[in-house]
Amino acid sequence: MNIPVLEPCKVLFYPTEKEYCDESIRQYQGCPTIAATRGGRLFAGWYSGGRCEPHIDNFNLVIVSDDHGATWSKPVIVIPSDRDKLIHSLDIQLWVDPEGRLWVFWVEERTRKAVENDTAYIVDGYAFGVDHIHGEWAMVCDDPDADELVFSAPRRLDDGFLRCKPLALRSGRYIAFNYDQNTDRYGYSISDDRGETWTRHYGAQKIPTPFDEGMAVEKRNGDIHMMARTECGVHALAETTSYDGGLTWDAARVSHWRDPSSRFFYARTPSGRLMLVKNDDGEHRQRMTVFLSDDDGESWPYSALVDPRDGTSYPDADFYDGRIYLMHDCGRTKEKEILLSVFTEEDVIAGRAITPRIISKP
Repeated sequence: MNIPVLEPCKVLFYPTEKEYCDESIRQYQGCPTIAATRGGRLFAGWYSGGRCEPHIDNFNLVIVSDDHGATWSKPVIVIPSDRDKLIHSLDIQLWVDPEGRLWVFWVEERTRKAVENDTAYIVDGYAFGVDHIHGEWAMVCDDPDADELVFSAPRRLDDGFLRCKPLALRSGRYIAFNYDQNTDRYGYSISDDRGETWTRHYGAQKIPTPFDEGMAVEKRNGDIHMMARTECGVHALAETTSYDGGLTWDAARVSHWRDPSSRFFYARTPSGRLMLVKNDDGEHRQRMTVFLSDDDGESWPYSALVDPRDGTSYPDADFYDGRIYLMHDCGRTKEKEILLSVFTEEDVIAGRAITPRIISKP
């Protein structure tokens, strides 16, 4: 088989084209991500272009802030879809690894018929074929605080669909929960060599879900607790635990966390607390809320409402110098807002108000 699956989309650095730089003409944007470097530089990215998702004119973009999110650059990176090759570029994810390197992950979706050089076609912006192949791609910047950003060549890491930050274990192992929509088990990839190579694994049988979007934390005793999105009728997140570094997992179960079938954010803060950000509702994507636990998830006594509106979704966060930088979206084809909140754990514990600020709205 001729495999364009192994060829990346074209990556554009510092593009000047109006379609990428002019916010006013964007008809769709959402699914944001954020990463904070060791020097305090912020990178933010999201999914835009086209009239909706999925659309063959979708693209991923990355912008930069050197003043803690007060102001932002024009796009420094754009990864567009390719109409000619029927490649859909989607779902960017940013991550700063334990060595301080910035990873830019994204998903490339291709119709299998396009891969086999057979017939595929576009209807209303969507590429149709027999089925779809998802591949996880990445490039890495060793010094994301440098004046001149230098990235490695794009490389296909593995199959799957990454929508959350990877987990770095205390052992040095990386686990990326790039899921597979074509199986009934939670898919993920493991690297034991700083991300040079990745091996594919499958864990517990899924609680039914359209998009797994799993994310995990390492407990103080070494257990790995993963949660995942479920389908709308479940009204809660799924959860499963590994006791051997991610090699095997116990049976998945429905957690006590209500959820409207949407992405969430789950991580350990630099202080050692656990933080969960999600829609605090089992039916609707509303009430974006931050929760904190100081006993490794046994209880969650602290919470703060970030955005009460309907249509809020897809939180992502990072930490720097005592601050929490949280991004989420609102109304991907209506409000089209990409929002940033900057606050501390102490704000959440004290019950202080968290006020998001719009950083992009066409």
